[in-house]
Order: sequence, then structure tokens, then C-alpha cells
Amino acid sequence: MIHENTYKKVYFNGSKELVFIGDKSRGREGDESPFAAFKREVKEEFGINLEREDIHFSCTIPSVIEPGEKSYFLVTRPLQINEINIVFGNEGTEWMLMTPEEFITRPDGIKRQQDRVEKYLSDKLVSG
Repeated sequence: MIHENTYKKVYFNGSKELVFIGDKSRGREGDESPFAAFKREVKEEFGINLEREDIHFSCTIPSVIEPGEKSYFLVTRPLQINEINIVFGNEGTEWMLMTPEEFITRPDGIKRQQDRVEKYLSDKLVSG
């Protein structure tokens, strides 16, 4: 399911993303929609262009930066690209391909992000 405001220009604090590339698994500027912010970030960091149909799921989550405000969590469908297609934009510095299951068990991961991905995998996140 995709949250009804994913493609609208609404007030929100930021976005977190889960990008699926093949069979493995990534702020806001101006008055962007959550999707526009996500699309820009993925382009800036990985050089990958996303389209609306690439989104599989989205939902609101509590903002960490501004308590009481909301952010968005977006998940892509598996993208039909190869590792060779990943070219750093102006913000990317490092990347690593891993499955979501590998991500949620990494000792160096950010716990709240790992918990969010784990909830997504177990269908405990709601799109509304």
C-alpha cells in the first residue's frame, strides 16, 4: 500500500527509504512531496532515477529530528538495475548491497531504522 500523501506537497519533516536493487536492498527541500524528496535523494546519492511506479510501499513515521512531526518511509519495488548502474551523485560516498534481513542484524546499524525495516518485513507497518 502507498500512503495517500506520498505524491502530494504536504508538510513533513523528512523521509527514510528502503531501495531494493535486484534481489537486495536507501530530507526534504522546499515544498517537495515525500516522493519528490525520495527521488531526489536517490539520484543525489546513487545516480538512480526513480519513477512513481517504482514505489511499492509508503507510510508516515514519527520524526526523530522534530518530535511531534511526521516523516515518511518509502520502499521501492525491486529495481531492474545492476551494481554497475550505481554512480555516486553529489552526496553519495559509500554503498553496500545487502538483503533487508542482513541489514536488520548488522551490529553497526541504526537501531530505529533496523526496527522499522523489520516491521516492514513482518507487515507491521500501516500505510495510513
